[in-house]
Amino acid sequence: MDDLSALWGQALAGDAAPLEAMLGANSRLPGPRADLELAGRLADVAGSTPADGHAGAIRLLTGWLAHPPLVAAELPEPHREYVAACAALAAGALGEVPLLTTAAVDERWRVRELAATGMQRILDRDWEGGLREVRVWLRDRGPLRNRALLARAAAAAVAEPRLLKRPPHGSEACAVVAAATDLLLSLPDSERRDGDVRVLRQALGYAVSVVAAAAPDDGVPLLERLATSADPDARWIARENLKKARLRPLDDLLAVAREASSLTT
Repeated sequence: MDDLSALWGQALAGDAAPLEAMLGANSRLPGPRADLELAGRLADVAGSTPADGHAGAIRLLTGWLAHPPLVAAELPEPHREYVAACAALAAGALGEVPLLTTAAVDERWRVRELAATGMQRILDRDWEGGLREVRVWLRDRGPLRNRALLARAAAAAVAEPRLLKRPPHGSEACAVVAAATDLLLSLPDSERRDGDVRVLRQALGYAVSVVAAAAPDDGVPLLERLATSADPDARWIARENLKKARLRPLDDLLAVAREASSLTT
């Protein structure tokens, strides 16, 4: 961490190449799984940036999130993508919601993934403040891809068990996931074939079970509504979530949803 802090300070002073080279060399990319632990440590360091360094940090992260990333080091494409993904997570550590919003609709899936994880850092520090921002994402009225990807980020951000241990959080998270689901189901069939809408659908295939496990009073009715729907995407979301082991403690409450799901497979 001391070395990482030193490299971060050097980057803020105007020499980002050593930090970028270190991130790229340790990214584990190309490969099946990037080094998320390193990205998390960098986010911890970024989050501790003194107030007088925030402007420089935002400039650095904004450059890393550009297309292509504005990096000083000579990096191959997988490493450049990793640096951009690290920027998304670090933006959450700094509480920079505009950067997270940009990252949440990025064309690079690793950047989008760490944008949602970055929002979890905000929710961890300030649940109510973060929830307000998540709800803004759900109200986006921009192009279809933005609406779908921001809804996906909203659902993924709140569908984190460690954030839902306090009773109000589970219910509020369930409302977010239900709103993201309703957005998907409100789209005509022609738009649901869009790749970014399918990304939203995939996220809902696990997010409903996470919030249902945390808030059964809200989540079980949502699963029943989806399982008994005439909409094939609603039934798919129900079936995928009902497979999750996290719902086994709720088996007695899920009889209606499970029966309906088995009848519609």
